[in-house]
Amino acid sequence: MAMKQYRLWVRVSLYQTTHTIITADNDMAAKQLGEAMFGKGNVLNYTRAS
Repeated sequence: MAMKQYRLWVRVSLYQTTHTIITADNDMAAKQLGEAMFGKGNVLNYTRAS
């Protein structure tokens, strides 16, 4: 299975958000990786970039 890039919109503080790019196997793995990096509930949106 080929890894895909995902663009995540995440909350970094109460008043700040940012976009970040990660590589994952599938949609759920992308969200789980984002939550592992930024905390549960802080991944506001994710879309496949490639």
